[in-house]
Order: sequence, then C-alpha cells, then structure tokens
Amino acid sequence: MRVFLFACLGLALAACDPRAADESAGCALSATQTIAFSTEGETDVIEARAEGPSCAQAVVTLSLRTAAGDPLWVFAGTYYDMAYGGVPPEGAAPVSREDMERFLKSWADVTTAKTGALPAWPEGAASLSAGSNGIAYDTPFDRETYEMLRARDLPQLCYAAAVAATQCLIIDPVSRAPTMIVAYGP
Repeated sequence: MRVFLFACLGLALAACDPRAADESAGCALSATQTIAFSTEGETDVIEARAEGPSCAQAVVTLSLRTAAGDPLWVFAGTYYDMAYGGVPPEGAAPVSREDMERFLKSWADVTTAKTGALPAWPEGAASLSAGSNGIAYDTPFDRETYEMLRARDLPQLCYAAAVAATQCLIIDPVSRAPTMIVAYGP
C-alpha cells in the first residue's frame, strides 16, 4: 500500500511540472500559409511542421504543396539549428509549445518576389559576389543560365534555411520542378 501511495504521489508531482507534461505530450505542431507560386491562378500551401518526443527534440520541416496537395519541395532541420545555429547548449531551457508555435508561424511566412530583383552577376566575375550591403549570394547555375533566369522575371519563393541564411526557389521553366536559384546570407 505504501509503494502504491508513493507511486501516486510521484505521478501527481510529475503532472504539476509543466516540462514533464510537455515532454510526455510530445510535439506535433504545424503552421500553414497559402501563396501563389507554382501555377498561375492557383494557390500553393506552405506548411511548417514540428514532430518529436518534445519540442526541443523535434525535427522541423518546411514543405511546399500544390493546391491539389501534391508535394513540390521539402526542407528539414531542427529547432535549435534554425533558431540558434547549432545543437542546444548544455543546460538549455526547454522549448515550450508556445516557442515552437511562434517559430513555425514565422517560418511559414515565406516571401515571394521576382527573379528580376536578384543582383546581377557582373560579366567577367568568377561568381555571383557579395552585394554592396555585405550580403553574399551563391547560385548553382553558371552565369549565362543565372542571368537568363533573372531576365525572365520568374516568381521566386524565399525561406529561412538557417539562422542567417535564405534560399530562394523558382519553378524551372523546362522541368516544371522547384529548384534553388540563389542562397544568400552574411
């Protein structure tokens, strides 16, 4: 009987600890936004999602789906990598559900623009270089292809890919699949 009482007391105390309740409930949260991107006249869905045994241990994903629900793009990371730039430090405070909800809502708030707004790649330059504002740009394309895509003024979708890094996607005019046109950061 005494063991039973101690067990009940232990469960009751654990229930009073908000971290214990948060940990036992797991972390399955999401935030969505609709945007016009892949097909003119239709809206796509951006979803930022967290899944894990706790919010501190969650894998976070950012996915892009067509209006019909077909997946187009997915990017994955961790909360600490996306929010702080690495693994959690020893003794880091727990990540609350509210912290994660705030992060997911912000992450799903992607930006759209046109490729014509991207910086020009100067003729003769070995690579797409840093702009005058100290932001470095990189592209997987050679200069001729990059400048052709920039001149076509295609829709682009940009999202946070790290604490201080952004990646921008376009729908490739040939394959009709999303592809990264540029990544930038300090």
